[in-house]
Amino acid sequence: MNGHTFILSLLLAGCFSDAFGEGLTPTEQLALGDKAMKSRDLQAAIERYEEGIALLGLGGGDDLATEIALYTNLGSARSLAGDDHSAVSDYRKAILAHSEKISQHDGDENSHRDATNLAAKSAFYLGTTHFNIDNMQEAANAYALANTLDPFHWAAVANLGSLLQDHLEEPAEALAAYNKAYEILTQNSAEPTDPPENSRAVLSQIQYRVGNTINSAMGHRKCAVTDDPTKQVPCLEMAAHAFSLAIEYDETNENAKHMLAAVTADGSMSRASTEYVAQLFEDYAENFEHSLVQELGYNGFERLRQVFDRAFDGSKIPMFDLVVDAGCGTGLTGEQFRNVSSHLLGVDLSPSIIEEAEKARPGLYDEIQVGDVTETFRKRKPIDLIIAGDSYIYFGDLDSLFASMNEGLKSGGYVAFTLENASEDNEKSLAVSKPDWRWQLTPSGRFAHHKRYVESVAKRHGMDVVRYETLDAFRLEKGLPVRGHSFILRKVA
Repeated sequence: MNGHTFILSLLLAGCFSDAFGEGLTPTEQLALGDKAMKSRDLQAAIERYEEGIALLGLGGGDDLATEIALYTNLGSARSLAGDDHSAVSDYRKAILAHSEKISQHDGDENSHRDATNLAAKSAFYLGTTHFNIDNMQEAANAYALANTLDPFHWAAVANLGSLLQDHLEEPAEALAAYNKAYEILTQNSAEPTDPPENSRAVLSQIQYRVGNTINSAMGHRKCAVTDDPTKQVPCLEMAAHAFSLAIEYDETNENAKHMLAAVTADGSMSRASTEYVAQLFEDYAENFEHSLVQELGYNGFERLRQVFDRAFDGSKIPMFDLVVDAGCGTGLTGEQFRNVSSHLLGVDLSPSIIEEAEKARPGLYDEIQVGDVTETFRKRKPIDLIIAGDSYIYFGDLDSLFASMNEGLKSGGYVAFTLENASEDNEKSLAVSKPDWRWQLTPSGRFAHHKRYVESVAKRHGMDVVRYETLDAFRLEKGLPVRGHSFILRKVA
């Protein structure tokens, strides 16, 4: 579920009264209005509720719960009829009647509780209506009031969390709201108000949103443990715990599964799908290079060429007959290697990004293909040099990729590529929790790789590492420098 996930339908039946037959008391008008609502005769319902309210004004001596229900159900009927602004006014009148009269109300404890619960429902509907007309702060205020009036109104605080996260950008407050909703649904002291039919699915969604909020807002910082504020753990650990809980409650929650893999080193996520990568760059193509270079400070393409030159230790760099730019993008890396390429072939999954390459650097490539690089390696052999600037980060398991490179390269051919590394904090955490980690799907959706793993896969597929250098701060992510590696491999005879 995305967006304002927990906004619920107007549960009108929840505060309808049973019909008592024809009559002119406010309670009887309420019953007739409810009957019309159930048959979806909105205009008749509105008229009955308005008549009941008019009778109250004439001294019809019904109790406070009836008055609140008349205003609440009138608001609901008007909202269903498309008049949200009038509905807002009706809900406010219901809440105002409660706040002004509850202390003077002569009813017993049960009738007081009924009146307060009806006012909480009205506040909840007010929040939903404000959301519908894009009054986000007013909606948040109304949901908070609903929970104040009814501490067991789980949907009010769940909706409040969704608003705070998605629209008001208040992650700490959103977390507090989600945690409160979770607590209401899992405590045993009282029945939650309007409990969900499938509570485990709802609990799964709440925990997914908890994890998402922590992951996007807190990142690699430290978070305080709830039951011991003096103790702190990496926020990503808390996010991972929330995603794990989400999956425990609902094993079909694919979003939670993906995000759990994104914040942990999980070998089950071995590669981003070609469809995902292609669509990512199709959507990103027009602004790709400006965003990458100007906004994120990307310089990996230049630094890769510098590392490649150092691999020859001062010797003259040969001219390579066939060079494949794997995941060529707009040609940033290909441009760096053009002067050592007799025939430069650019390959990318995205047709739009290739169009941008031809616009930005006309004539750079001797040949361009749309497709999967692993297929190109196998079909275009023998290849003298493969270059890949920031494109292998969409592979987790490198085994099939390296197998295809080995198949395509001629004996003595070279590969020059960059990869991301885990952040320093994450690397330290992984060294303790998973010292044999190989790759990690990061929160950005890209893969980070351990140097040791890359070297072992290269060796297994007949390639030696002839030059390795760290590539720290080769781009920014959320304003922070990203760590990386550069590898120069050579296929052995």
